[in-house]
Amino acid sequence: MLQTYEAVVQRGNIQLPADVPDGTRVFVTIVPALLEERQARRKAARWLAENVGDMLMPGSATLVRGEDRYVWRFPVLIGSLFEDPRGPLGAIDVDAQTGSVLAAPTLSDELIRNAENLGSASSPAGN
Repeated sequence: MLQTYEAVVQRGNIQLPADVPDGTRVFVTIVPALLEERQARRKAARWLAENVGDMLMPGSATLVRGEDRYVWRFPVLIGSLFEDPRGPLGAIDVDAQTGSVLAAPTLSDELIRNAENLGSASSPAGN
């Protein structure tokens, strides 16, 4: 059975967790240094504020391996000082190596449309 363990290189030696069974064959995949999640969150939040509106915010990130890169994927939530965040309205990706926001040209419009639909769905009838 294939299992994944995270290891750290220290002084050229790979430090595996103690629970890796003796005699296990190990294959090493080198993952380039990645942008920390909090840095990616700031970039996503800035993009949302500049391109959509200041009531949108990135939710909890997931590190996703794409075809040729790793990305931090954030669900986009709508919130205010007076309400808990709602959504998701969509998702925004940040390249985990370069820090570039990877947003399709239509993402702003899509998020605005989804926020309007969410707002109309949660409004009381007759208002």
